[in-house]
Amino acid sequence: MFFAPAASVAGWSFCRPVIAIDAMFLNSKYRGVLFVAISKDANNQIFPLCFGVAESENNEAYIWFYGEMRKAIQVRRELVFLSDRNQSIANGIRKVFPEAHHGICLYHFEKNLKQRHAKATGNKSFSKYCKVFNLDSILFRINSEGIEFIVDLKKRTCDCLEFQLDELPCPHAIAVINKRYLQKSNYFSNWYSKETWLKTYEGHVNTVGDQKSWDIPQNVQSEITKPPDVEILQGRRQKKRHILVTESVPFKSTKYSRCKQVGHNRTTCLSSPAPHPYSKKHTEKYSNLQ
Repeated sequence: MFFAPAASVAGWSFCRPVIAIDAMFLNSKYRGVLFVAISKDANNQIFPLCFGVAESENNEAYIWFYGEMRKAIQVRRELVFLSDRNQSIANGIRKVFPEAHHGICLYHFEKNLKQRHAKATGNKSFSKYCKVFNLDSILFRINSEGIEFIVDLKKRTCDCLEFQLDELPCPHAIAVINKRYLQKSNYFSNWYSKETWLKTYEGHVNTVGDQKSWDIPQNVQSEITKPPDVEILQGRRQKKRHILVTESVPFKSTKYSRCKQVGHNRTTCLSSPAPHPYSKKHTEKYSNLQ
Protein backbone atom coordinates (compact mmCIF):
# COMPACT_ATOMS: atom_id res chain seq x y z
CA MET A 1 0.00 0.00 0.00
CA PHE A 2 1.32 3.43 -0.99
CA PHE A 3 -0.20 6.85 -0.35
CA ALA A 4 0.98 10.42 -0.82
CA PRO A 5 -1.36 13.33 0.12
CA ALA A 6 -1.95 15.79 -2.69
CA ALA A 7 -1.06 18.64 -0.32
CA SER A 8 2.34 17.06 0.29
CA VAL A 9 2.98 16.57 -3.43
CA ALA A 10 2.15 20.24 -4.12
CA GLY A 11 4.15 21.56 -1.15
CA TRP A 12 7.21 19.49 -2.07
CA SER A 13 8.01 22.02 -4.83
CA PHE A 14 8.75 24.62 -2.16
CA CYS A 15 10.98 22.42 0.02
CA ARG A 16 14.67 21.87 -0.38
CA PRO A 17 15.47 18.92 -2.69
CA VAL A 18 16.40 16.64 0.21
CA ILE A 19 14.43 13.51 1.15
CA ALA A 20 15.05 11.41 4.25
CA ILE A 21 14.06 7.74 4.05
CA ASP A 22 13.43 5.40 6.95
CA ALA A 23 11.37 2.33 7.82
CA MET A 24 9.94 0.82 10.97
CA PHE A 25 8.37 -2.52 11.83
CA LEU A 26 4.66 -2.58 12.59
CA ASN A 27 3.50 -4.34 15.73
CA SER A 28 -0.07 -4.84 14.57
CA LYS A 29 -1.79 -8.18 13.95
CA TYR A 30 -0.49 -8.51 10.37
CA ARG A 31 2.89 -6.90 11.08
CA GLY A 32 4.77 -5.57 8.04
CA VAL A 33 7.05 -2.58 7.51
CA LEU A 34 6.11 1.10 7.25
CA PHE A 35 8.22 3.17 4.82
CA VAL A 36 8.38 6.93 5.45
CA ALA A 37 9.73 9.70 3.20
CA ILE A 38 10.04 13.23 4.63
CA SER A 39 11.63 16.55 3.75
CA LYS A 40 12.21 19.89 5.56
CA ASP A 41 10.20 23.09 5.15
CA ALA A 42 11.43 26.69 5.33
CA ASN A 43 11.26 26.60 9.14
CA ASN A 44 13.42 23.45 9.18
CA GLN A 45 10.46 21.38 10.39
CA ILE A 46 9.54 17.89 9.20
CA PHE A 47 7.39 17.87 6.05
CA PRO A 48 5.82 14.45 5.28
CA LEU A 49 5.91 13.37 1.65
CA CYS A 50 4.64 9.81 1.27
CA PHE A 51 4.21 6.52 3.08
CA GLY A 52 4.18 2.88 2.12
CA VAL A 53 3.50 -0.48 3.75
CA ALA A 54 5.20 -3.68 2.61
CA GLU A 55 5.74 -7.16 3.98
CA SER A 56 9.44 -6.80 4.78
CA GLU A 57 12.43 -4.51 4.37
CA ASN A 58 14.28 -5.85 1.31
CA ASN A 59 15.42 -4.81 -2.17
CA GLU A 60 12.10 -5.60 -3.88
CA ALA A 61 10.10 -3.62 -1.30
CA TYR A 62 12.31 -0.52 -1.59
CA ILE A 63 12.33 -0.64 -5.39
CA TRP A 64 8.53 -0.77 -5.33
CA PHE A 65 8.34 2.12 -2.83
CA TYR A 66 10.75 4.31 -4.82
CA GLY A 67 8.92 3.52 -8.05
CA GLU A 68 5.61 4.69 -6.60
CA MET A 69 7.33 7.75 -5.14
CA ARG A 70 8.81 8.69 -8.52
CA LYS A 71 5.31 8.57 -10.04
CA ALA A 72 3.81 10.70 -7.26
CA ILE A 73 6.36 13.46 -6.61
CA GLN A 74 8.28 15.66 -8.97
CA VAL A 75 11.84 14.51 -9.69
CA ARG A 76 13.94 17.61 -9.15
CA ARG A 77 17.44 18.67 -10.06
CA GLU A 78 20.22 17.91 -7.54
CA LEU A 79 17.95 15.60 -5.54
CA VAL A 80 19.58 14.17 -2.40
CA PHE A 81 18.46 11.16 -0.35
CA LEU A 82 19.47 10.70 3.29
CA SER A 83 19.17 7.39 5.11
CA ASP A 84 20.94 4.98 7.42
CA ARG A 85 23.40 2.37 6.17
CA ASN A 86 20.72 -0.11 5.08
CA GLN A 87 21.96 -1.67 1.86
CA SER A 88 18.44 -2.21 0.49
CA ILE A 89 17.81 1.56 0.64
CA ALA A 90 20.97 2.23 -1.36
CA ASN A 91 20.10 -0.45 -3.92
CA GLY A 92 16.62 0.98 -4.42
CA ILE A 93 17.91 4.54 -4.92
CA ARG A 94 20.52 3.33 -7.39
CA LYS A 95 17.86 1.44 -9.34
CA VAL A 96 14.99 3.96 -9.42
CA PHE A 97 16.76 7.33 -8.92
CA PRO A 98 20.12 6.93 -10.71
CA GLU A 99 20.43 10.71 -11.19
CA ALA A 100 20.04 11.46 -7.45
CA HIS A 101 22.70 11.68 -4.75
CA HIS A 102 22.66 9.43 -1.68
CA GLY A 103 24.15 10.39 1.67
CA ILE A 104 24.46 8.54 4.95
CA CYS A 105 22.90 10.22 7.99
CA LEU A 106 25.53 10.27 10.73
CA TYR A 107 23.16 10.73 13.65
CA HIS A 108 25.65 10.96 16.49
CA PHE A 109 28.11 13.05 14.52
CA GLU A 110 25.37 15.53 13.67
CA LYS A 111 24.21 15.56 17.29
CA ASN A 112 27.69 16.50 18.49
CA LEU A 113 27.96 19.20 15.84
CA LYS A 114 24.62 20.66 16.90
CA GLN A 115 25.70 20.76 20.52
CA ARG A 116 28.93 22.54 19.64
CA HIS A 117 27.13 24.84 17.23
CA ALA A 118 24.57 25.74 19.88
CA LYS A 119 27.37 26.71 22.27
CA ALA A 120 29.05 28.80 19.60
CA THR A 121 25.96 30.58 18.26
CA GLY A 122 23.79 30.59 21.37
CA ASN A 123 25.54 33.71 22.64
CA LYS A 124 23.96 36.79 21.07
CA SER A 125 27.20 38.71 21.46
CA PHE A 126 29.25 36.19 19.47
CA SER A 127 30.41 38.92 17.13
CA LYS A 128 32.15 40.64 20.05
CA TYR A 129 34.60 37.74 20.25
CA CYS A 130 35.37 37.89 16.52
CA LYS A 131 37.84 40.37 15.10
CA VAL A 132 36.73 41.53 11.65
CA PHE A 133 39.29 42.92 9.18
CA ASN A 134 38.27 44.47 5.85
CA LEU A 135 40.14 43.12 2.84
CA ASP A 136 37.89 45.08 0.43
CA SER A 137 34.21 46.01 0.20
CA ILE A 138 33.00 42.39 0.00
CA LEU A 139 35.89 40.32 1.40
CA PHE A 140 36.54 40.13 5.13
CA ARG A 141 38.99 38.25 7.34
CA ILE A 142 37.61 36.93 10.63
CA ASN A 143 39.84 36.01 13.54
CA SER A 144 37.99 33.72 15.95
CA GLU A 145 39.97 32.13 18.79
CA GLY A 146 43.19 32.25 16.79
CA ILE A 147 41.63 30.73 13.63
CA GLU A 148 41.15 32.88 10.53
CA PHE A 149 38.20 32.64 8.13
CA ILE A 150 37.60 34.52 4.88
CA VAL A 151 34.00 35.67 4.30
CA ASP A 152 32.75 36.76 0.88
CA LEU A 153 29.37 38.46 1.19
CA LYS A 154 28.83 38.70 -2.56
CA LYS A 155 29.37 35.00 -3.23
CA ARG A 156 27.95 34.09 0.21
CA THR A 157 30.86 31.86 1.14
CA CYS A 158 33.00 31.27 4.20
CA ASP A 159 36.01 29.07 4.86
CA CYS A 160 34.00 27.15 7.47
CA LEU A 161 31.73 26.01 4.56
CA GLU A 162 28.61 26.49 6.66
CA PHE A 163 27.52 29.62 4.80
CA GLN A 164 27.43 27.91 1.39
CA LEU A 165 26.18 24.51 2.55
CA ASP A 166 23.24 25.64 4.70
CA GLU A 167 22.66 28.79 2.61
CA LEU A 168 22.33 30.66 5.89
CA PRO A 169 24.81 33.15 7.38
CA CYS A 170 27.31 31.36 9.59
CA PRO A 171 28.57 32.99 12.85
CA HIS A 172 31.51 34.53 10.97
CA ALA A 173 29.23 36.01 8.30
CA ILE A 174 26.91 37.34 11.02
CA ALA A 175 29.88 39.11 12.63
CA VAL A 176 30.62 40.81 9.29
CA ILE A 177 26.95 41.69 8.70
CA ASN A 178 26.69 43.24 12.17
CA LYS A 179 29.82 45.29 11.64
CA ARG A 180 28.54 46.61 8.30
CA TYR A 181 25.05 47.23 9.77
CA LEU A 182 23.44 45.16 7.03
CA GLN A 183 20.17 43.23 7.04
CA LYS A 184 20.71 39.54 7.83
CA SER A 185 17.60 38.47 5.92
CA ASN A 186 19.19 39.67 2.66
CA TYR A 187 21.75 36.86 2.91
CA PHE A 188 19.30 34.01 3.52
CA SER A 189 18.37 31.60 0.76
CA ASN A 190 14.87 31.84 -0.71
CA TRP A 191 14.18 28.38 0.73
CA TYR A 192 13.95 29.98 4.20
CA SER A 193 11.69 32.90 3.27
CA LYS A 194 8.23 33.44 4.71
CA GLU A 195 6.65 33.37 1.25
CA THR A 196 8.13 29.93 0.52
CA TRP A 197 6.95 28.63 3.88
CA LEU A 198 3.38 29.82 3.23
CA LYS A 199 3.29 28.29 -0.25
CA THR A 200 4.44 24.96 1.18
CA TYR A 201 1.23 24.66 3.20
CA GLU A 202 -1.23 26.12 0.70
CA GLY A 203 -2.76 22.69 0.07
CA HIS A 204 -5.40 21.10 2.26
CA VAL A 205 -5.81 17.53 3.49
CA ASN A 206 -9.54 16.77 3.44
CA THR A 207 -11.14 14.54 6.04
CA VAL A 208 -12.39 11.09 5.07
CA GLY A 209 -15.99 11.82 6.04
CA ASP A 210 -18.83 9.40 6.61
CA GLN A 211 -18.66 6.05 4.82
CA LYS A 212 -22.03 6.69 3.13
CA SER A 213 -20.56 9.67 1.29
CA TRP A 214 -17.66 7.72 -0.21
CA ASP A 215 -17.52 7.57 -4.00
CA ILE A 216 -15.86 4.21 -4.65
CA PRO A 217 -15.31 3.09 -8.28
CA GLN A 218 -17.05 -0.14 -9.22
CA ASN A 219 -13.82 -1.92 -10.21
CA VAL A 220 -12.34 -1.16 -6.77
CA GLN A 221 -15.48 -2.09 -4.87
CA SER A 222 -15.71 -5.48 -6.59
CA GLU A 223 -12.16 -6.46 -5.58
CA ILE A 224 -11.69 -8.56 -2.47
CA THR A 225 -8.58 -7.67 -0.51
CA LYS A 226 -7.30 -10.48 1.65
CA PRO A 227 -4.97 -9.97 4.60
CA PRO A 228 -1.33 -10.89 4.00
CA ASP A 229 0.11 -14.20 5.10
CA VAL A 230 1.79 -13.68 8.44
CA GLU A 231 4.30 -15.96 10.09
CA ILE A 232 3.43 -16.25 13.76
CA LEU A 233 6.61 -16.01 15.79
CA GLN A 234 7.12 -17.86 19.04
CA GLY A 235 7.47 -16.08 22.36
CA ARG A 236 6.13 -12.86 23.75
CA ARG A 237 5.70 -9.98 21.33
CA GLN A 238 8.33 -7.27 21.66
CA LYS A 239 6.96 -3.86 22.68
CA LYS A 240 10.13 -1.85 23.21
CA ARG A 241 12.73 -1.31 20.52
CA HIS A 242 16.32 -2.50 20.88
CA ILE A 243 18.63 0.34 21.92
CA LEU A 244 21.82 0.42 19.91
CA VAL A 245 25.18 0.26 21.64
CA THR A 246 26.16 3.61 20.11
CA GLU A 247 23.13 5.39 21.57
CA SER A 248 23.65 7.22 24.83
CA VAL A 249 20.95 6.34 27.38
CA PRO A 250 20.65 8.69 30.36
CA PHE A 251 21.37 6.93 33.64
CA LYS A 252 18.44 7.06 36.08
CA SER A 253 19.68 7.03 39.65
CA THR A 254 17.34 5.80 42.39
CA LYS A 255 16.37 8.08 45.26
CA TYR A 256 14.73 7.03 48.52
CA SER A 257 11.91 9.43 49.49
CA ARG A 258 12.40 9.13 53.27
CA CYS A 259 16.10 9.81 53.68
CA LYS A 260 16.26 11.93 50.48
CA GLN A 261 19.55 10.29 49.48
CA VAL A 262 20.49 9.07 46.02
CA GLY A 263 21.84 5.63 45.16
CA HIS A 264 19.61 3.24 47.08
CA ASN A 265 15.97 2.37 47.78
CA ARG A 266 13.88 1.37 50.80
CA THR A 267 15.35 -2.13 50.96
CA THR A 268 18.99 -1.05 51.04
CA CYS A 269 18.59 2.14 53.09
CA LEU A 270 20.70 2.15 56.30
CA SER A 271 19.69 5.54 57.71
CA SER A 272 15.90 5.27 57.56
CA PRO A 273 14.03 5.69 60.90
CA ALA A 274 11.79 2.74 59.95
CA PRO A 275 14.20 0.06 58.71
CA HIS A 276 13.09 -2.49 56.15
CA PRO A 277 12.95 -6.16 57.27
CA TYR A 278 15.72 -6.96 54.77
CA SER A 279 17.91 -4.03 55.85
CA LYS A 280 19.67 -6.21 58.48
CA LYS A 281 21.47 -8.31 55.91
CA HIS A 282 22.51 -5.17 54.05
CA THR A 283 23.83 -3.73 57.31
CA GLU A 284 25.91 -6.87 57.88
CA LYS A 285 27.11 -6.78 54.29
CA TYR A 286 28.34 -3.18 54.48
CA SER A 287 29.84 -3.71 57.94
CA ASN A 288 31.96 -6.58 56.59
CA LEU A 289 33.22 -4.36 53.80
CA GLN A 290 34.28 -1.70 56.29
